[in-house]
Amino acid sequence: MGKNPAEQKKSWQQSIKGPLSFSLIMALIAGVIATISATGGSDNPLRLDIGLTAFGVAFVACLLVISVMTMASKENPEDLGGGSGVNRSSANPDPKK
Repeated sequence: MGKNPAEQKKSWQQSIKGPLSFSLIMALIAGVIATISATGGSDNPLRLDIGLTAFGVAFVACLLVISVMTMASKENPEDLGGGSGVNRSSANPDPKK
């Protein structure tokens, strides 16, 4: 029997695991760097508030950039290139034909 689309294995490009793990790694790096650099020396306590803020901002920013780049890389279906009016075919540059 054929598999329905919900049961089919998604490719790596369609999976959410890659972008989430990349964003998590980048956010952890940003959080650790912000926490250590905002402390201002070993005599002061760690600034976890700044680290958590940097973690959240980096996570959301990375996820946003990855999703925009993923949407930009998708190709249009073949049927969108033909037609008339707004969807005029670029294969026929002469409008009189």
